[in-house]
Amino acid sequence: MFTSPADPWLAAETAALEQQNGLVLRLDGREMRDPASLFRTFARELSFPGYFGHNWDALVDCLHDWHGPGHGAQDLAILIEHADGLLESDFLGLFVSVLAQAAWTSNLRLDADGELDEWRRRLAQHFVLLLDRTAPAAFTEKTARGEDLAVALAQGRLLVTLTDVDWPGGDPAAAPWTPGPLSFADEEIRGGRNVEGIRILRDRLGCSIPEAVDILQSRSDLLRQGAPDGP
Repeated sequence: MFTSPADPWLAAETAALEQQNGLVLRLDGREMRDPASLFRTFARELSFPGYFGHNWDALVDCLHDWHGPGHGAQDLAILIEHADGLLESDFLGLFVSVLAQAAWTSNLRLDADGELDEWRRRLAQHFVLLLDRTAPAAFTEKTARGEDLAVALAQGRLLVTLTDVDWPGGDPAAAPWTPGPLSFADEEIRGGRNVEGIRILRDRLGCSIPEAVDILQSRSDLLRQGAPDGP
């Protein structure tokens, strides 16, 4: 989820988690300038083991195994504060996809092969990126390029989940999630018909007009650069 640190939902949910013996950890998004610094930040703040490989697959594995020996059996929320700068990164979609994969395997108590581990307790992992000055909707288009990701906008927050038939419970057609790259207004954007493009984005995503404007701007920048979709 992407939201503001002033969001009342955040204070209520973190308090409820802590009351249930859950753990809230805070990381500084300003330290995540590139993949290498991102891996160092997670390794330091979560005390990853020495064998952590400082790559995306290793990040999934260590987040999935974080509830193992020495870490306790606690539900976990990781808050990435001051995350605005990640909007300019070229790894945003991949990063969010990795977080979603880690949460999925932990929440469903899956083993390393993706099979249900009946001996493993189901433990929740939540990842929240907190934005100081950027509207969450501005992250919608770039996040939607991540592998197997679907997005939804609700009450000013951007929600992200995994959606693919290969993921247990995944359903690309399930409302209100919008899966995959947001290419359905590309013809209008390329033709300079921005008002029509904004209307299409608003209707397809169920968002407000200001949110649709932010999303159109991000998509327009991508099309102007000629960059491909995908992680």
